[in-house]
Amino acid sequence: MVEEALVEGRVTDAIEFIKTLDAKGLGPTLAAWYLYDDAGAWRLILAGPFFDALLPSHELAAYRRVAEAMSESYLSSLSPSDVKLVSTQSSVSKAIHGLITTRPDSLSHAYFSSNYVNNIFIKEMIVLRCA
Repeated sequence: MVEEALVEGRVTDAIEFIKTLDAKGLGPTLAAWYLYDDAGAWRLILAGPFFDALLPSHELAAYRRVAEAMSESYLSSLSPSDVKLVSTQSSVSKAIHGLITTRPDSLSHAYFSSNYVNNIFIKEMIVLRCA
């Protein structure tokens, strides 16, 4: 399978998007670009208390809030289909927390490649926040 490239513009747009979510009180405690190896595609994983309250029973409402915030951010390379909302208790959230922790309000650019954590293989990932 051909792997989708993650260009710096998408990372920059994701950072701006996270700032918008923070300003709206929807700030994620986890934000990371994660390469889904089986699909060969990058997704911006978001998790946090706001999304935990809506997932899984009100998943559509959670994605609607993401789309609304995204439309206010004027992003050129990021769309709602790039986002994957997960619970803070999901296996991928726990695996990422096993690798790195950041301040709740910080934005980083930590790159990981070819890691096994909690029996999850992380081919590639860029962590922007993991509080």
